[in-house]
Amino acid sequence: MDRWFSSERPMGIAASVLVGLVTVTSWSTAWSDFNLYRTRRTYGDNADRWSEANLISGSLGIVAALALFAAAAVFIIWLWRVRWNAEMFCRGEHRYTRGWVLGCWLVPVVNLWYPKQVVDDIVAASDPRTDPLTTELKDVPGARLVWAWWLTWVTGLVTGNIVQRGVLSGASQLGDLRTNVILSSVSALFITGAAVFAVILIQRIDELQSMRPWVPWWAVGTPQNRFQPPAR
Repeated sequence: MDRWFSSERPMGIAASVLVGLVTVTSWSTAWSDFNLYRTRRTYGDNADRWSEANLISGSLGIVAALALFAAAAVFIIWLWRVRWNAEMFCRGEHRYTRGWVLGCWLVPVVNLWYPKQVVDDIVAASDPRTDPLTTELKDVPGARLVWAWWLTWVTGLVTGNIVQRGVLSGASQLGDLRTNVILSSVSALFITGAAVFAVILIQRIDELQSMRPWVPWWAVGTPQNRFQPPAR
């Protein structure tokens, strides 16, 4: 088979940097919501002040959206590549085909749990403790790190995007603006937690794939086909 392993550490580092940028922009968005609330409370219906605060909020929202898009694109590319390695480390069947590495993030509803299961299978297949001839990766116990990353991410997503941006978008009343501040702050807090766990997870998968001998599962037991990744 014309396939081989590759180190995805550089792509993982790029994803980690962009994930960190998303954290910064999420807090800047929370600040812009607070600025809207403070402007309304301090200046009331002053049109100039309100327009200025809205302009800041809109501009930071665009920056946050661009940062999230860039981070998501690089993270999914990294995930696709480490999935490629994982398929060669272990013969175990992944719960979803490789197309779902991208699709699981785009399809509504299932994007609340499919991505976690995709990552669960990659971690299981990459772990040196997993027998390369294991047939079902779903039977391998999941890692608590993956749970921590996914729960914090989903919570941040729900509070930040579905509740705040969906229900309270365009809010101008003081009470609604106060609720916006609370929700955006909670969202930023959980997104920060998810970002920390994501960076640790990226490093962990890189370590697992580096520790495991780079030999495809179908060549297990054939010494001449074994290859160890270069030392760092």
